[in-house]
Amino acid sequence: MNEHEIEEGLGGRRIDRQGFVAGAAATVAALGLGRFGSMDAFAASEAEGELFYYNWADYVNPKTYPAFTKATGIKVKKDFYVSNEAMLAKLKGGARGYDLIVPTGYMVQILASEKLLQPIQWSKLPTVKRNLNPKFRRLPFDRNDRFSVAKDWGTTGFMYRTDLVKERPTSWREFVNLTKTKYSGKVTVLDGIPEVIGSMLVMLGYSYNTDDRSQLDKAKKELIALKPHLRAITSTEYKQQMIAGKIVMALGWNGDGLAVAVKKPAAYVIPKEGGEFWVDSYAIPVGAKNPDAAHKWIDFVYGARNNAVETAYTYYGSPLKPALLRGVLAKSIINNPAVFPSARVVAKLQANQISARGTALRNRIWTEFKNA
Repeated sequence: MNEHEIEEGLGGRRIDRQGFVAGAAATVAALGLGRFGSMDAFAASEAEGELFYYNWADYVNPKTYPAFTKATGIKVKKDFYVSNEAMLAKLKGGARGYDLIVPTGYMVQILASEKLLQPIQWSKLPTVKRNLNPKFRRLPFDRNDRFSVAKDWGTTGFMYRTDLVKERPTSWREFVNLTKTKYSGKVTVLDGIPEVIGSMLVMLGYSYNTDDRSQLDKAKKELIALKPHLRAITSTEYKQQMIAGKIVMALGWNGDGLAVAVKKPAAYVIPKEGGEFWVDSYAIPVGAKNPDAAHKWIDFVYGARNNAVETAYTYYGSPLKPALLRGVLAKSIINNPAVFPSARVVAKLQANQISARGTALRNRIWTEFKNA
């Protein structure tokens, strides 16, 4: 099988979702590898025994909620966000009462710097301490494991319907060229600033995290030229649109690519130029009404069988010790390189370590791109 192209059908279903590196390079090597709602209704409800979970949509196996309630007596209320930036804006705007969130690594660091996170109490996480793969401890965005516990990890690339796209693209450049020519109006990109701009930078041979203005300007030109040919900019609808045949290609996350492949002939591609590697983590925001329930959730889903149920639903990599997954997670998932890519593939990937300057430049580019 071409290492860039994953067309393996997986029994089951899955998600919509959304860096870290180093010293990213060192951590990627060590890993052996490299996402809308209102709080008002929640504010009055701080009953003991309830967990208010603010998360990416469809990022939890529906079976896990009742299983958790049965095991702990804690009921779960849910609210959702479409991007890390939307979640940050909500919390910075004063939203309080959420007990558990799932930011991507770079956002953990931002939230901590904004004093929007409570410390994790590791004494309340015996299962996590026992089952967590040591490679997911002390990650660059949280060196002292103070504010986060790894939930999932994955990649950002592109996917396409193999029955509707006769070409077999393996690079960002092919993705862009096909979008502007043969498949104009039938392609989407994520509503994500780092992912979309970063992918164009990598295509041009630059660092995903560059803050060089001239390099970013070149990426902007690529995006402005691409914009008229896009059907939509969305992180929440592209999977369903691809399954329905309304689009034929999409810049997106590996779990979504595999979810499409369950329903229709499809491939997920880690482009040969490289792409993004990310880790999503559990975190507890300031103002949480029931942090104990948050700790109980984290510890519950770190049970090997519970975690396997999650991985089989999302198709994102598990942070558990690999040996614990054998026998409880299907071999077709364990051996799928889109879920668990090889060290050689991950070595080409980068995680979000964008500077404040780079973030400001990207925000301006994104505004121009969306208004083009």
